[in-house]
Amino acid sequence: MLTGKWVDALVAISDDDDLTVEVDLGYVFDSVLVYIPTLTASDLTLYAAETKGGTYYAVGNSVTVAAGTGSFYDWWNLGGFQYIKIGTSAGQAADRTFRVAGVRS
Repeated sequence: MLTGKWVDALVAISDDDDLTVEVDLGYVFDSVLVYIPTLTASDLTLYAAETKGGTYYAVGNSVTVAAGTGSFYDWWNLGGFQYIKIGTSAGQAADRTFRVAGVRS
């Protein structure tokens, strides 16, 4: 099993209050470990693109998580992508920093 480095995925409310910036996991991974910070109550959706700056699409139904107010770790299927974003179903009241690390079997 190969695990990538932990990197930040930031929701900067000055730019977009319900979507993180693009995150480069550094490699194509099968799944992603996610630290979900304390949040304004939300569901979360994982988005991925084939290329840096590409078009982002939701990664299947299994990656919509009822996160509530957060503050826990989770493991999401990624299906072979390197570039991701995390969306929240509600605008956040402050900047939020998710931590993500890719995992390959």
